[in-house]
Amino acid sequence: MMEIQVEKDVFISDLYCAYLRDLNAVVISDLHLGFEEEMNLHGLFLPKLQRNHVEGLLDRILERYDPETVFINGDFKHEFSRNLPQEWDDILHFIERYRDKVNLHFIRGNHDNYLLTILARSGIELHDKYEDDRYLIYHGDRDLGISKITILGHEHPSISLRDDVGGVFKIHSFIYNTENHVLVTPAMSFFSSGSDVATSLVNDEHFTPSLKHVNASMFRIFGITEEFGLVDLGMLGDLKKIA
Repeated sequence: MMEIQVEKDVFISDLYCAYLRDLNAVVISDLHLGFEEEMNLHGLFLPKLQRNHVEGLLDRILERYDPETVFINGDFKHEFSRNLPQEWDDILHFIERYRDKVNLHFIRGNHDNYLLTILARSGIELHDKYEDDRYLIYHGDRDLGISKITILGHEHPSISLRDDVGGVFKIHSFIYNTENHVLVTPAMSFFSSGSDVATSLVNDEHFTPSLKHVNASMFRIFGITEEFGLVDLGMLGDLKKIA
C-alpha cells in the first residue's frame, strides 16, 4: 500500500512522510544531511548519496501530495558541534530547490545546534515546535508532552524481521500509538538502519523521553517495504508475545 490512514486526515506514506490532509502538509524527519563528511572525518569514506536520496523522495512526495507546507521535524543536518562544508552545500542546495515550490517549516532537532546560521543566510526561521488546535509536532529529543495528535521523529523506528532461513533484517517503520494518538515517523536518511522498537520500546530503552508517558504495547507498527509498500505488522504488544 502507498498510504494508510491512521487518524481522520492523517495518513502515513511509503515515501517516509506523514500527510496531514486538513493542513495540506507533510511531515518528514531525520534527514541528516552532511552525514558522509562527518564519517569521512572519522576515517570511514562514504559516497555522497544522502542529498540525492532525500531530494528524490521529496520530489516524489511533492508530486503525489502537492502540499502547501513541508515540516522538516528535526535533524535536518548531522554534525552536532559545527557546520561542515558539505552541510552548507547540501542545505543551501535543498532550500534553493524547494523554497519556491512549498513552504519549508524547520523544527529544531538535537543535531541542529548550528543549523540556524545556515538558515539565516536564506531568511528562514528555526522553530522548537509546531502547534495548533489539533496537532503538536516536535522532534522528540526533549519532552514537550503528549497532547492532541502528537507527531515525533528522533527515534528512527524500525522493526527486525526473520526470513524463512533464519536471517534477520530490519525495515524502517512508522509507529502509531492508538491510545495516546502519537505518531513517530521513520528517518529519511539513506544511512540510518533504525532502532528496533520491539526491543527499545518494550525494554524502555528508547531515545524519546516523551514516550515514557504512553503504553508501548499500544503502538501499531507499519513497516516500509520496496515490494509491498506499507505493511501493517500489528500491535507491538502482540509482536512482543510472538518474539
